[in-house]
Amino acid sequence: MLEKLRQLNLPRARFARMIADPEKCDGCGRCVQACPIQLLELHEGRPRSNMRYDAFRCITCQNCVAVCPNNAVTVEGDYRVGEGFWKNTHLYPGEKTPPAPLADRAGEPWEAFEGELTETERVIYQRRSVRLFRKKGVDRALVQRVIEAGRFAPSAGNGQPWAFVVVQGRPAVGALNERCKKALKAAGFLTLPHPWLEKRTPGEPAARLKAWQHAILPLLTALKTGEVEPRARGGINAASSDPKYDIFFGAPCVILLLVDRRGVGDPVLDLGMCGQNMVLAAHSLGLGTCYVSLVKAVNFQADLKKKLGIRRPFKLVTSIALGWPRGTVDRPVAREQPRVGWVDRL
Repeated sequence: MLEKLRQLNLPRARFARMIADPEKCDGCGRCVQACPIQLLELHEGRPRSNMRYDAFRCITCQNCVAVCPNNAVTVEGDYRVGEGFWKNTHLYPGEKTPPAPLADRAGEPWEAFEGELTETERVIYQRRSVRLFRKKGVDRALVQRVIEAGRFAPSAGNGQPWAFVVVQGRPAVGALNERCKKALKAAGFLTLPHPWLEKRTPGEPAARLKAWQHAILPLLTALKTGEVEPRARGGINAASSDPKYDIFFGAPCVILLLVDRRGVGDPVLDLGMCGQNMVLAAHSLGLGTCYVSLVKAVNFQADLKKKLGIRRPFKLVTSIALGWPRGTVDRPVAREQPRVGWVDRL
């Protein structure tokens, strides 16, 4: 029984690892700054794992690969859990692979077929989450242009169940960041080993959940599965344990995405399509974006919701950090292979 709880609450997993080519790496530190889980540090001018966590390690987002100006970084391996509730080893047909939209040219490098793709395809394959932003603000006209792309997303019954709140300027975004982090700290108290609630490098690999946490986590997993998934808790820990961490990564603008809970069909799905229109439009304009769902901490703070103008029937679902990228970030990276079943007769 205890082993089943452990596999549910903090499962044993295989993680990927970041490797920096010492002959190409110049120690610029962009990979360290771009890691959303704060797993890297510079040591003698080279990036390496800081061993901050025992259970929460690389989520294979490959941001470190995308932001490296010298193509010095690679990520080897994938996140795999072999048993228990979070088991996923049976779900993947193989290792991650680069984009292969032209079936008869699979395996060729991106540069060999990029020119044969449409502009829309190129934006889709190259768009990356940006976590390195310049201080320069985003003009209101450009923000409106991004929102307008979202407005023309498809929605069930043409219900358009969305609304937006734009938090503009670093002072306002910074204040929102601090309020969110306070609520995230409380979430960490419920779901994380308490020695990890304060940032330490290296971390405490011997840290364990308390008995009462083991008891409540199965219920939280049933009710809020995605939000207490082990890697999600690693992100919450990274954000809430470090006083200097900015969940919006220094972006000068944040767009809150709200959904009308009374919408036709599945309004959250509609909002997701709306948001994807927005991030693709933003990247086609040279802007950078990053979905930040840690902002949902706002939903537990009535006074902050009032200040932001969030009222029923609308509920905050996620946000998009928006700004000008610092350096080149957009580029194709490897992704998990698709799980596809072909059916031509029933």
